[in-house]
Amino acid sequence: MPSSLAVRRSKLAALPSAIGLDQLSDLRIERRSETPLFKQIAAQLRRQIEQGNLRLGDIMPGERELADALKVSRMTLRAAIDELVDEGLLVRQRGRGTIVAHVRIHKQAQVIGFMSFTEEMRARGLQPSSRVLEFKSEIADAAVSAQLNLPLGAQVILLKRVRLANGEPMALERCYLPYERFSALLQSDLAKRSLYDILEKEFDTRPTLCQETVEAIALDAPEARDLDTKRGAPALLVTRVTRDARDRLIEAEQTLYRSDRYRMVFMRER
Repeated sequence: MPSSLAVRRSKLAALPSAIGLDQLSDLRIERRSETPLFKQIAAQLRRQIEQGNLRLGDIMPGERELADALKVSRMTLRAAIDELVDEGLLVRQRGRGTIVAHVRIHKQAQVIGFMSFTEEMRARGLQPSSRVLEFKSEIADAAVSAQLNLPLGAQVILLKRVRLANGEPMALERCYLPYERFSALLQSDLAKRSLYDILEKEFDTRPTLCQETVEAIALDAPEARDLDTKRGAPALLVTRVTRDARDRLIEAEQTLYRSDRYRMVFMRER
């Protein structure tokens, strides 16, 4: 049965926060849903922020009080908050708690077709290759769990590699895939083969739809070292979530592109 966030004035008095529980009384969780509880909470809080019900600078209720009111564990509530912090919608400030930060404006456009790095480089007449830095199974953090719609504590495959064109570093890629579905992938040689080619030929999984976000960032020291450039150099961070032909999530990817060697051109049709 779904449970709603019950509110009583006696509880509100104990909350040292600008946002009372009465302002979050519409939060509901469906315990029988396949969607993880923390993702349900994050989605509803995100909607409240985007609709302006929670405004810039508003202070969220304490995590303990909100978790108790929703009848979920603090770990579950914290995972929901972590997801919104990662998106830049909330920020934690020492001495103040968790506050509503920026509301990011997403400009969406339909872009037809997408390629793997290997396909893209070959299309440009360049020779693609990879240097694998990590290829292992690990426990997904809250952000990756949310992107792949996995429960907290689920196992994923991490593939971290430097992508090269004609031997020159172009991008640093971190790719996560559900371990339960793709565990045999760990036996593959990803230094020489395209991930998408392996998924299609050996797992009967064809990536068909992806959603991407692009941000400008400055590289930290380890990232700059992997990309053979200077710390603080500008880069493009592309975050991609990919689905297959059956609309199943198969990949969450974060790729850093050297902006001095890579630019993005989007063709849109109105």
